Amino acid sequence: MKKHLIYILAVWGLFAASCYKDKGNYSYHIPPAPVLKNFDTVYSAIVGDSLIIAPTVTIDGPDHKLGFEWKIAVPEEMRELEFHGPAIRTVFGLKPSRYFGRLTIIDSSNGMKYFYDFAVDGKTVFATGTTVLSNESGKSQISFISPDGTVLPRLYSAINNGEELPGTPQQVVAMLNQYIVPTVINSYWFFFGDGTDRGIQIDANTFKKIKTLRSNFFDPPTVPVAGTFFNSPNGVLEGVINGKLYVGATQTWSGSPVYGMFGQAADGDYTMFKEAIFNTVMPYFVGYDINRRQFLSFTNFGSPAYAGNDYPVTDTTAFDPRNTRLDLWHLEQINNNNCYAFGKAANDSIYRLKFGVNFIGVTQFAPMEKKPFPRQDLVSVNAKWTSSPTEIFYFTSGSHIYRYNPLNEEVKVLITDFGGKDVSMIKAIEGGNTLIAGVDGALYMLDVSTGKFGDIKKKIDGIPGTPVDAVVK
Repeated sequence: MKKHLIYILAVWGLFAASCYKDKGNYSYHIPPAPVLKNFDTVYSAIVGDSLIIAPTVTIDGPDHKLGFEWKIAVPEEMRELEFHGPAIRTVFGLKPSRYFGRLTIIDSSNGMKYFYDFAVDGKTVFATGTTVLSNESGKSQISFISPDGTVLPRLYSAINNGEELPGTPQQVVAMLNQYIVPTVINSYWFFFGDGTDRGIQIDANTFKKIKTLRSNFFDPPTVPVAGTFFNSPNGVLEGVINGKLYVGATQTWSGSPVYGMFGQAADGDYTMFKEAIFNTVMPYFVGYDINRRQFLSFTNFGSPAYAGNDYPVTDTTAFDPRNTRLDLWHLEQINNNNCYAFGKAANDSIYRLKFGVNFIGVTQFAPMEKKPFPRQDLVSVNAKWTSSPTEIFYFTSGSHIYRYNPLNEEVKVLITDFGGKDVSMIKAIEGGNTLIAGVDGALYMLDVSTGKFGDIKKKIDGIPGTPVDAVVK
């Protein structure tokens, strides 16, 4: 036992001595990390074109042997694309979408690994540009204008196996969901005045047909007569069909095949004007009954509900919204704020109405003004209207476009000469600083920013027929 005790004490002494000599003076050497240049977080790739990601990689010190592994996740196919080497050089063949990837750099001299994340935005030639709906001798046409001004005409028939569109083109609506990132236009709806099926949805990246207006109903009407439509913040259609108010279904997830489909219209005894007000901030809509000549109220708590004309009115001195006695020509709300309506009275005079709508559990109307339009000789039921966020209106009259300021009742013609051709469409874009104007065979971009009165910024020729509507993507 004494011998065992001696051995234990000896070992303990050596251990203590070693600890005493260890002063904690460790020297750590962090290996240098690779430095990347010309490496972005997001790359754009055109479907069918080359995808090249070639960063420059440097690292301090000798004897570093670097390896490179690239992976791009393809969730819809439950797989990954893998590449090896200092660069990716391949033909991009995935569907138009955003794909997330990772570059792993491996230093085999010390076993260190370094990770760099990136994304690839897959696009087509239709990713950026202007989509145009036009009327070519009675036939509807869809064309695309590239950023360099190149016109790709009559695309729908060419891409969809010769299928023809319905006649009498009316409107194009770009569809996007503001609550899904990235917020991009994913499809277009086109609407027409002829045929038994008067609407078609196409993919914004391929221009291939997705479905028709009748197939967007759970219980389709025999002929859905299309009024005017809007894209809601949820990425579904809102509009007037057969004189009734419809809003696409949002009671399921956005990827569901029934998302955005039409159920029942807002039930009630009314026949709506083709245009309506769809407020995107408060839960209400406003319509106009063309038979009773009165404004209508709808609530919107998940689905539209008809509230009729049983709404409070602050003052009827300017006019009574429940008895306007006007044949309406145009109706809109600007910036979810002031509302304007233009129409013709029984005495053939054209009037402009201005009113507000407040939501206090119900819609409360606040009439402000009823004034005769200052240039009765210029405006007609066929005029095209658009407006800026500053409540400046533009309207067409034959071969001219006029600027109308309700604040001082000024009406001023824009300076652009369209060669005597009638203006077939106008649309304000870029915060009201630019007007898109269409005449037979051409599309104009006009400068209407402060101090400008329609200076030509750009003209695109080669549009088949007369433009009816256009969307810039």
